[in-house]
Amino acid sequence: MAVAHLGHSVQELQHRLTGQIILPTDTAYDETRRGFDLGIDQHPALIVVVENPQDVVSAVRFARDQHLGVSILLTGHGIQHPADDNMLIVTSPMKAVHVDVSARTARIEAGVRFQELLDQTVKYGLAPLMGTSPHVGIIGYTLGGGIGWLSRKYGFAADSVRWLDVVTADGVLRRASPDENADLFWALRGGGSNFGVVTEMEFNLYLVETIYGGSLTYPPESARDALRFFRDWSRELPDEMMASIALMKFPNIPQLPEPIRGKSQVIVRAAFDGSSQIGQLFIQRWLDWQKPLTNTFKQMPFSEIASIQNDPVDPASSYASNELFDELSDTAIDLIVQYAFDKDSPILYNELRTGGGALARGQASTSAVGNREAHYYFLIGGITPNPQVSKVVQSYAQRYKDALKPYHQGGAYLNFMRGKEAATRSLDAYGAEGYKRLVALKAEYDPTNMFRYSYQVAAPNPTKA
Repeated sequence: MAVAHLGHSVQELQHRLTGQIILPTDTAYDETRRGFDLGIDQHPALIVVVENPQDVVSAVRFARDQHLGVSILLTGHGIQHPADDNMLIVTSPMKAVHVDVSARTARIEAGVRFQELLDQTVKYGLAPLMGTSPHVGIIGYTLGGGIGWLSRKYGFAADSVRWLDVVTADGVLRRASPDENADLFWALRGGGSNFGVVTEMEFNLYLVETIYGGSLTYPPESARDALRFFRDWSRELPDEMMASIALMKFPNIPQLPEPIRGKSQVIVRAAFDGSSQIGQLFIQRWLDWQKPLTNTFKQMPFSEIASIQNDPVDPASSYASNELFDELSDTAIDLIVQYAFDKDSPILYNELRTGGGALARGQASTSAVGNREAHYYFLIGGITPNPQVSKVVQSYAQRYKDALKPYHQGGAYLNFMRGKEAATRSLDAYGAEGYKRLVALKAEYDPTNMFRYSYQVAAPNPTKA
């Protein structure tokens, strides 16, 4: 849809906004339209940078009247499909944070990242259920479910939400909670941005002042034995410990330190929410198994928890996919090592994260998050700087996953996916009953599929895509 077709209505919308409209002819357009994944090169007809809930209401009503689809850029992460010729709502200016220390809750607006919340909570010894990086937006992460270092003890981040304010496709600001619009409350937590623009959210915080965590590295030739050891070791972990093992191929680029540049490694990571003495007992088993090349485990303030994973902070074009395992057979482990460390593999990271604990104890009726019983989350991904490399990475990844198909459970976790799979694997992610319920609620709250750029739970309308 050309902007010219919208005529003076764009100017009328601007008059109703505290924020601003950015058009393709504006100098800020190229920077504002991009998210964290630079592979999604979207060209919306207009970008609405909102500053408050009423701005969101005005923008959504405008989109409804103009028959525009709406994509939501909360803080940069989470965009799955390009909103070409439609509307992009950017919520990053909405930065309000309120921490209730006595109630152990936080209330945040849509543009807040975890680091901005941590700056206010760690002084009280309180922690949110965040992921591995503090640079991710809280609301987008939570709407997708939310798995992090505290998840086996406290569950999905979505399950700690107390209420959300959301502007639905009819342009109405609604409160969703266990007592108000309970069906919408269920769908939002796990259903992504399918049901509207969340403007504010309140959720529980937890008493976590310090964490025992870090990483161990081993040479690539130990990968097969390390995966088998990890499988057996992880079965005995208490809920207080979350762990992962990664087979990494570091690219030969100058941005990386020389010791790892162009090299492969096996990396074991873990975080224990408890005394360092108990945490050390579990890590000692790895030290007794084989002396690591490096060992960074220590007791640390929760504010330093991002140092365990050291996720990249700069935007890039990338591919990510995942599968879920109930068990890790020796054959599956052999295949993972084969495909991960093949000399021609374009896959840079291959990671298994532990499930179970509080993640598995939650009920499907609690929220839309599916596959709670999975024992392992298996992530693969790579850098895709151009379409040619992207095609190579995705082709290899498909062969990789086809080889593993007899051994995984067939489910998926959409927060660990990018692009087309996030649209095509919704049934795998939610399960038959959950997906059926989401589709019915989508038809009720967004019958025209206005919010169609998140995980798909309704077939896109070809006349509006």
